[in-house]
Amino acid sequence: MAGVTRRAAMVCVLAGALAAMVSAADVLSQLGIPLQAAREAVASVINSGVLNPGLPAKAFKVLPAAARGDVVTQGMAWLKTYTASADFKQQYARIRETHKPSPPQFEGTPEDEVKKADEEQKQQAEDSKKALASLSADQRAKIEEAMKAAQAMAAQMNTPEMRKMRLDGIKGERADRTKQYEQEVQNWKRDYPESPAPLIAQRLREFLALSADVDFAAKLTSSGGTMVFENPAYQAKSSQWKMCYRAGKEATGAARTAAQAWLKELGG
Repeated sequence: MAGVTRRAAMVCVLAGALAAMVSAADVLSQLGIPLQAAREAVASVINSGVLNPGLPAKAFKVLPAAARGDVVTQGMAWLKTYTASADFKQQYARIRETHKPSPPQFEGTPEDEVKKADEEQKQQAEDSKKALASLSADQRAKIEEAMKAAQAMAAQMNTPEMRKMRLDGIKGERADRTKQYEQEVQNWKRDYPESPAPLIAQRLREFLALSADVDFAAKLTSSGGTMVFENPAYQAKSSQWKMCYRAGKEATGAARTAAQAWLKELGG
């Protein structure tokens, strides 16, 4: 009997979870948002930060204020479910990979690089000699003088002391590039960790911070055919802040409530 009761309870839990998922998915249809567009919007936010993803807004705008809160709650539920899915994990892995820094590429040893530079200089000198035949006497004289100066410079660059300085310079440049790459890898691991959870938490904190002081009683006025805030400080606010204002108090409040709960689950 106890087993039957447990199984019944499990069925109820699964049914409730399924119903919640269906309800969350239905919100996309209700707003006329294609599933792929929603997924791409999630990728955009994860990749670039909290912004207006440009999803269809017409259906949302015609909703009464009270209904907007419910729709946003369902939307956040869909978002939470999606970010726990295998599809999102694959999507995040691709995003992470695109930001992975590339290691510096070095062609041969420092000695090889010096040798290659010398060979290129010799080749340039040979090419210049071949070109002299097509020049006038005056032009040849000027080019020959320049070539002599270049040859003297090349000889000076190949003294033991100068070759060591050239090699040391190449080694130092390679060491600097390698050190820069190692720092870029550390930054990449910090900004795009292997698990998406820390980055999701960061985006939730960003949203909560930008939406914390939205004044939903702010007045608008017409200016040049465009509605702007009467308060210049509000007009100077970010597009994300204004997006929350346009969504309304109920919708933004519902999003904040869901974000706070989700952030708590993620450990703050």
